[in-house]
Amino acid sequence: MLFVAILIVLLNFKSVKSPYPLSFVAFLLFWILLIVRISYDSTRQDIDVGNTFMTWVYIFGICIPTVFSLMVSIKVIDFEKAFWWILIMTGVTFAFIILKNNALFGLDAGISGRHQGNAAVSTISFGHFGATALILSVYALYYKNTTFLSKLALLAIILIGLFFVLRAGSRGPLLALVVVFIFLYFARFRRLFESLVAVSIALFILSLSTNLIVEAIGTISPLLEARLIASFEESGFGSRDRYYAEAIDLFLKSPAWGSQYLINFGDGSAPDYAHNILLDSLMATGILGTILLLYFLSIGLMKSNYLLKKNHPEGWLALLLVQQIVFNMTSGAFYLNPTLSALLVVILLNYRNSRYLSQRQ
Repeated sequence: MLFVAILIVLLNFKSVKSPYPLSFVAFLLFWILLIVRISYDSTRQDIDVGNTFMTWVYIFGICIPTVFSLMVSIKVIDFEKAFWWILIMTGVTFAFIILKNNALFGLDAGISGRHQGNAAVSTISFGHFGATALILSVYALYYKNTTFLSKLALLAIILIGLFFVLRAGSRGPLLALVVVFIFLYFARFRRLFESLVAVSIALFILSLSTNLIVEAIGTISPLLEARLIASFEESGFGSRDRYYAEAIDLFLKSPAWGSQYLINFGDGSAPDYAHNILLDSLMATGILGTILLLYFLSIGLMKSNYLLKKNHPEGWLALLLVQQIVFNMTSGAFYLNPTLSALLVVILLNYRNSRYLSQRQ
């Protein structure tokens, strides 16, 4: 019945005078399915989901308020000011981290481990924080009018951001940077064949110097060097293989609706998510929820591509969306990532078609 009801809404949505595009409705429906699934699993006796308090804090204390606040205020947000304030506060945060976290620059045995910005920021989030700063700074250098001193400050943020990405010791932020800049390249150059040839040649050249690049990374983060070597030499996804296999099994138990939102390994370890947004969706919401997810993510990426092709002043939002999608493809969970939801709201609502987009330029 739920499937039929949702199908009817989607098929008849265009005939209803709604201020929201279909992709955004799919986004909201996906959130509803997730909340229903988590609520139901929290009452079940046959599975262990642990303490869900922090999950609800993220959902109703951060994610949902962010979604609805952007919904009602999106028309009055000055995204140009937002861009510069985000970049300025990133620089200030960098300064505090550098001053307070001496371990980041230690040359002792501690350099071999994974590092975080502070007690409140995990290693992966720390790496993505550095990646975000780098992306915004590169965007400002190429697409914003800046003074000479501003350019020097941006270059400093780029170098520090890259340093943070490497010291975090996680492969996800590094992969996100590569995907973001490839996405930007394809969006900016309209000749697809020539772009493919250029990227292929660049990747071939990089493959020839892989050892040198990995060794250079190792001078900053030996752990990341070891993890990259393992990725190149071993098949599969390393420790993630176990998560992915369990997630697929849970999906196959109930393909239409999913079976549960967390994995129970049965070895005494805490229940965990799949560390992949698609597998998380499949095991929690089944085919129905995953169709909704793929729909609004694909629309978000299509609009992001259009923003960059048209050299739109808010193209930086597109790059951050790509980064956050890669983030949740390699780690974390959709319902624990308010940044991804915020970016989706802005892009799905603010850039509905090419006519409206041209008016925003």
